[in-house]
Amino acid sequence: MQKVAVIGLGRFGMALAEALARDGLEVVAIDTDAHVVDQIKDKVALAVTADATELETQRSLGLGKVDTVVIAIGENFEASQLAMLAAMDLQYPRVIARANDRIKTTILKRLGANEVIMPEEQAALRLAQKLAKPGLLEALDIGSEHSFVQVKAPRGVIGKTLLELSLRKNFGVNLVAIRRPEEGQERISIPGPDTKPQDDDVLMLVGKDTDIDRFLRETE
Repeated sequence: MQKVAVIGLGRFGMALAEALARDGLEVVAIDTDAHVVDQIKDKVALAVTADATELETQRSLGLGKVDTVVIAIGENFEASQLAMLAAMDLQYPRVIARANDRIKTTILKRLGANEVIMPEEQAALRLAQKLAKPGLLEALDIGSEHSFVQVKAPRGVIGKTLLELSLRKNFGVNLVAIRRPEEGQERISIPGPDTKPQDDDVLMLVGKDTDIDRFLRETE
């Protein structure tokens, strides 16, 4: 079972720890505030009131054995940096840090973070996508300029075979699966050349962001 430590239980850290635990991961949740630790103790594998900015604290908690450490400390950037330095000393397989601006993102990456996220900016981008592209249900970055997305089948593809549509040739995108409601349930299928997207289908696509945007524009 994958083991993840979440350091800092503000709104972001708390929501992350609870979501990871619901998905079956072993979560160690750490914060200096005993009240918030008490709120989550029954939802995760281990909840500890401690100052995880200190190397010895992280070591004593056995965090060196976790697969991923998420430094979710929000406003106190000094504490975030100290936790990051301690994490580097313990050489975790993967360290993810939270930042609230690009300067702090750069600093945390230079300190050794494998990944830095800015929740507020990412939430704003998701909202912008939702408003600008109503058919886009979900998007996941899978590398530089590439995404995995789920979109409602656009009008321009409904009733046409995938062979006719030639999505790879005409748009540079790959259709990897289709979600289709059937008899009150949802079925996911791998499409073939004769598959015809239907009205209620959700298409699962992989491609460059620019190619996905063009596909959505030209098939609506």
